Amino acid sequence: MKRTSTKKGIERRKKKRGTTSLAQVAQTSKTSVPTYACQFCNTVLEQEDRALFVEEEIGRIFCSEECISQFFAPEVERLEKRFQRRFSTNDLTAQERESFAHLRWITLQESDEIWREKTLTGDYRYTLISEFMPASKPVWSVCICFFLRGEPSFLFLSFVTKNPALANDYRKGERVEKVRSPETKANISKGHAPSDHLASDWTADETYLAQVNQERSKNDITHEEFELYQSFLEETLESPSELWTLQFGKKDPVRIFHFIRHYPEEKPTGIWYVIIAKESDQEDQIEIIDAFPTRDAALVNRYRIGDQELGVGLNEEPSSRLVH
Repeated sequence: MKRTSTKKGIERRKKKRGTTSLAQVAQTSKTSVPTYACQFCNTVLEQEDRALFVEEEIGRIFCSEECISQFFAPEVERLEKRFQRRFSTNDLTAQERESFAHLRWITLQESDEIWREKTLTGDYRYTLISEFMPASKPVWSVCICFFLRGEPSFLFLSFVTKNPALANDYRKGERVEKVRSPETKANISKGHAPSDHLASDWTADETYLAQVNQERSKNDITHEEFELYQSFLEETLESPSELWTLQFGKKDPVRIFHFIRHYPEEKPTGIWYVIIAKESDQEDQIEIIDAFPTRDAALVNRYRIGDQELGVGLNEEPSSRLVH
């Protein structure tokens, strides 16, 4: 989402400038475990380290694919046991299932159905189902996985069955449409092999957002309630109570903007609305990369880093410095 703005109109309050590292941001957190650390082994990752991730809702970060596998191993085992309890001896033989193993890749690339279900931990599991007709007899290929950037990432479970009732048992949640990125479509058309256990490097935006997601309190406003505060986005962008900027990343640093607006009249304790944006390639535009309401004053305080451009203590008009 992009908002047109004239950034030249921002009067900057001069402070010591420089690159703000993940370690510096993490110092604002009171948790005993550093925010930017491997979800499984707690290895602290520096900015230059390779961080891996498989989903976007929670923003879990891992240092290796082995840690990804170990972290989700209990859930994989649970799903496999559930499948074994439902699998009938009258279904496909082991040899038949082996001969149909390639159908998993086709299902991951171009499935007939996609079902999305939110788990108790807050992430989404996607079930991909495709029907095939080998030897004029239908079989169904089922894959349960995470999605990342609109594509399957970590694969929890896959199987092929000739039992329509078993396939139907996995049609849970809401049915959704899949949208592939142009880059992924190009890779598939060139014959690039897919993977059932993907893990990609963080972009600067995703690294920053993952750190944010891990810091949110479980007692804060839920993601499902965010749409109730959608009108606050425009107000916060136009007339923030505070505006902070910082440089994020060592290689090709990105300039990040934190827009903060306080709504003390919101019951029971008042809320803040926070917008995270970055510079775009176009001179007169910024790009919003996240926006959310919160009741957590400590969380808001973590965004008061870098250079304060607007806010309490500055001899400036309390109006927007962004002119459309």
